[in-house]
Amino acid sequence: MAEVGEGKSDYRHGRNMTRYSRFEMPWRTLSRMRIQGMASAVPVALVFIVNSCGGRDATSPGGPVLVSHTPMLITSGRGGNVDIYLMEADGTDARRMTSDPGIDQAADWSTDGFTFAFMSNRDGDFEIYTMLVTGRGLRQLTSNAAVDAFPRWSPDGSRILFTSNREGVLNLFVMDADGGNPVRLTRSVGENGAGAWSPDGSRIAFISTRDGSEELYVMQADGTNPVRLTNNTLIEGSKVAWSPDGTRIAFHAYRDGDADLYVIDADGRSLTRLTEGPTQDRFPTWSPDGRRIAFTSDRDGDEEVYVMNADGTGPVRLTRSAAPDVLDSWRR
Repeated sequence: MAEVGEGKSDYRHGRNMTRYSRFEMPWRTLSRMRIQGMASAVPVALVFIVNSCGGRDATSPGGPVLVSHTPMLITSGRGGNVDIYLMEADGTDARRMTSDPGIDQAADWSTDGFTFAFMSNRDGDFEIYTMLVTGRGLRQLTSNAAVDAFPRWSPDGSRILFTSNREGVLNLFVMDADGGNPVRLTRSVGENGAGAWSPDGSRIAFISTRDGSEELYVMQADGTNPVRLTNNTLIEGSKVAWSPDGTRIAFHAYRDGDADLYVIDADGRSLTRLTEGPTQDRFPTWSPDGRRIAFTSDRDGDEEVYVMNADGTGPVRLTRSAAPDVLDSWRR
């Protein structure tokens, strides 16, 4: 399993990279990947999904946090390789979905809940695949010399949004759910990636460097009308998440040197910080009812999956494996 080396510098900002999860791939890392021999070139971090099917209530010093009965997908190294797992909401009964010597990560549920999309370098470079939750029906959707990554299903299940450097610079693309008709959505100076559909499918939130720094933007689903929501914000990672009602967007940022979770109104008017401290809190995902946010944190020594109330109170640890566990998505 590839890992970020101890003390390596961040190519973007000259920082020590020990703060990054072993399973985190900052979205802009894609822009410097070699087309050939990519597995050895990637300072890999995983962004994957843990979905819960289970259902015991979890409690915390901040009050009870009821874990939903919908499943999560996670990326984990617990099997000795980087793979995607399905687990119960209380962190138990993790079931391995993928099993390949390559790196499988960044899974996202289909609307019907029977399929998930993910990125994998099992054939030498990162491409997008889909698989049934039974672990069967593997299908490769993209195939080219570039990197295709971070797939996100549209709310109606007909399309998949993804990040790619197939035209030289990182940009957002959309394709049909079967991999056909890829269309480039972003065409600005700078890099664009880590896209996420709004719940009604009319807008896309994403991260861009078009104005010189990594900031959060929202545009129409056809790529028009981009609006900048944040200012002077260092957003590193590969995930932003809309609340189920479409009014708020969660993300993680390194404003004070460590990764913390934030929520901003979809119009950019109100920014709220949810976590604070010398830990790395990343990859937020809303519960289907919008009352909770699941995330990945190293607050107990290694990367594990947690859930908390949407206001940042009552965090509860869900996973307890010897290897890092990283959250990507909660089944809608």
